[in-house]
Formats: sequence, structure tokens, C-alpha cells
Amino acid sequence: SKSKMKKKATKTHEAKKILKKRFKVNTKIVFTEDGELVQQWPPVQKSNLAQADEEDDASGINLDKAKEILREEDKFDKEEYRKKVKEKHR
Repeated sequence: SKSKMKKKATKTHEAKKILKKRFKVNTKIVFTEDGELVQQWPPVQKSNLAQADEEDDASGINLDKAKEILREEDKFDKEEYRKKVKEKHR
């Protein structure tokens, strides 16, 4: 009778199940009526290092490379923020 009883699925168990199936969660993409991309969340990385890192199939996380990618992405983010502030002041 104990073998028939199922364990209650926890949130971590469900999260691991989704990761195993390689679903893309927490993403949002908005299109126009014509099918053109309007908005995407999270934003696509713009730096060349990030694109090169995706192609590299090395296992593990290289912290130095990740820091460099984040620094480059920060430049793009700061520029976007400046544009938003300028629009707001207009």
C-alpha cells in the first residue's frame, strides 16, 4: 500500500522537471499584426562576447568571461537609460 502512495511534488521538483525539458520560462515576446518583433523580455544580449560565448560549448562557467560580458552589456544598458531620461525630459 505504501508503494502506491505518491510523494507530493514540491516546487523544486517541478522546477527541475521544467529545466530538464529545456523550456524557456519567464520570457515575453510581443509582435505586431504584421508579425514584426516589438518587444522581447529579457532583452537579447547585444555584445559580441555574449554571442561568441553562446557558440562555445565549454562546460562550466568562466567567471572572468562572464564579468567581461556583463561590463559590455552594461554599456548598452546605460545608453538605453540615457535615451529614456532624455525622452522623459522632453
